[in-house]
Amino acid sequence: MTTKNDSVLIEELSWTEVADKLENGYDTAVLACGAIEQHGPHLPTGVDNYLGYSIAEGVANRLGNALVAPTIRPGCSDHHVDFPGTFSISRETFVRLLTEYCESLARMGFENIALIPSHGGNVDVMRTYTPKIAIDLQDEADVYFVSMDFDELTEYCEENDIPREVAGVHAGLSETARMLYDYGELVDMDKAEEGMTEPAFYEPERIPQSQLESFTHGVREQVANGILGDARGATAELGEDMKEILVRNFADEIQRRIDNDLVSMDVPDSVAHEYD
Repeated sequence: MTTKNDSVLIEELSWTEVADKLENGYDTAVLACGAIEQHGPHLPTGVDNYLGYSIAEGVANRLGNALVAPTIRPGCSDHHVDFPGTFSISRETFVRLLTEYCESLARMGFENIALIPSHGGNVDVMRTYTPKIAIDLQDEADVYFVSMDFDELTEYCEENDIPREVAGVHAGLSETARMLYDYGELVDMDKAEEGMTEPAFYEPERIPQSQLESFTHGVREQVANGILGDARGATAELGEDMKEILVRNFADEIQRRIDNDLVSMDVPDSVAHEYD
């Protein structure tokens, strides 16, 4: 029987339970950075938080010596603000939150802090500013920004005849399937629709430009229902497989970074100057 003490979520544990786990070798904290933003008519606005917790919890359990910090929300979501239900904070606010979360985790005694993005709008900010956080905390904890190679997930979709434009990058089949697996009660498949499914939009060499257009003009200019992909073919079975791929890849990369001491400490000149 699972008890509360078996949880790896810090917010579900008492302070004494957290202390006991730290005392017993739980030296790694996993922190997902999500968002509160539209995800089409069929998914809740909290998708990036729900999936952030799901991945972080799976990663912590796979590592075996990690706890999950409360997911940061909201995030940098200016490109979705034309849709009701979307919250967005500034880059400066997000960086401050990220910094102070890491400071809190270091004070608790965690030796490793792994930061994973569960919202695409946070990725560039995390990649840019995590090195500064890592330098500031280098005497207390090692801080890692952990992105992921999506090749295996892409291969899985190809093997299951799921085109890129159907899997999508926002509220399409991929995110919808993962939500169906972990939080099916929050998904209304009767409202699942086709969104932006122009194949050229999802070509690997075109993705940076497509993303830039989203950030510059807003997603609503690209697709009226907010779906970048096609949600209609999603199933919980697909979601289970996709989650396993993501959890395994994130956990393996975190372990590799820890084992090889690959701390995020390469600070861009522009960021270093900003913090002078």
